[in-house]
Amino acid sequence: MLGMIVTGHGEFATGITSAIELLAGQQEFLVGVDFKSGDGEEDLQDHLKEAFARLENCSGIFILCDILGGSPFKNAVTLTLGNDKYRVIYGTNLGMAVELSMRYMMSGDDPVDMDALTQELVQIGQQQVGNYVFEPVVQEEEEDGI
Repeated sequence: MLGMIVTGHGEFATGITSAIELLAGQQEFLVGVDFKSGDGEEDLQDHLKEAFARLENCSGIFILCDILGGSPFKNAVTLTLGNDKYRVIYGTNLGMAVELSMRYMMSGDDPVDMDALTQELVQIGQQQVGNYVFEPVVQEEEEDGI
């Protein structure tokens, strides 16, 4: 079973995890770790360690962070260095998190190539970013007569 920790500034994690559960149902192996105003680095580390403990029976754990270089990212990397069980991804969006939840977190004990899955999630996240351009439909004038 795979686990997922979502972490980020403010209530980023709460928002993403809430949306995942709205779309995919209750998730046993999903934990959100917010880094709120007033929290210190030690608070964040403690909350991440609690999340790791909650998911200790998972064969692999993805930590989805909001931005590269932020405190949630730096602490996730620092706490997981050298442990192949964890993968830290930054630039998280809802599309990639839902994909992970729906396709892989319910995979049971089937072995998963964590590196390949990491790359797939990054690609999915990139595909979820774009610019919608509205192009009006031009109707042709009808001609009179036969």
